[in-house]
Amino acid sequence: MLRPVGKQRVAEEIVGQLRGLILKGSYVPGQKLPPERRLAEELGVNRASLREAIKSLEQMGLVKTRQGDGTRVLDFMQTAGVELVSHLIPGDGTPNVDVIADVLEFRRLFGREAARLAAERGSDEDLRRIEAVVERAANPAIDAEEILKLDFEFYVALTQAGKNRVLQLLINTIRAAVVNYSAFFVSFNPPPQVVRKHQKDLLRALQARDGEKAAQVAEAFLRRGAEQLLGILKPAS
Repeated sequence: MLRPVGKQRVAEEIVGQLRGLILKGSYVPGQKLPPERRLAEELGVNRASLREAIKSLEQMGLVKTRQGDGTRVLDFMQTAGVELVSHLIPGDGTPNVDVIADVLEFRRLFGREAARLAAERGSDEDLRRIEAVVERAANPAIDAEEILKLDFEFYVALTQAGKNRVLQLLINTIRAAVVNYSAFFVSFNPPPQVVRKHQKDLLRALQARDGEKAAQVAEAFLRRGAEQLLGILKPAS
């Protein structure tokens, strides 16, 4: 289950291995991790690096260490945060379709309300920033992966225009998943011309200060994209 780690970024590598085992259920909630001495030997690391890694796992809400009881695995669905999403997506080297479905549902709900708030609260300067992203995406010379990233930046700018701090922090967290797995997502992204049309349609609704229309435009685009992606993935799942 475990493999020795290299000398560089030792604690991060330990965290990566243990986090992966916990997320895929090799260690279940309530189960103890092996004793510190044995775990350090299996990983080929010193105990100081292991303790640093365990502390990071505690901060993520994956484990809890109690004196005299050792380190037990927690139910991360009750204790962890949204930052774990980017580690759940790939599963065992293949897409976790159930997690992707949840991400896409979140994206649709989030995008719809972010668009509504941007139309209602966005300043002229906010709309100019959004328009600048639309203009960059309109460049026919950029490739599909860049279009994907710009479409995400479009929604980041949209969220910033909505002036809700919690939504802004959430999208900052989701950004890591998009960047880390852009090579996967780009294969299923709508054609560039569809993305560009969506951005222009939504920008017009924002400029008209029509919150309901903006929400409808975002909802339709994100729902259609989710249905298309899941339609491709589910037969292979």
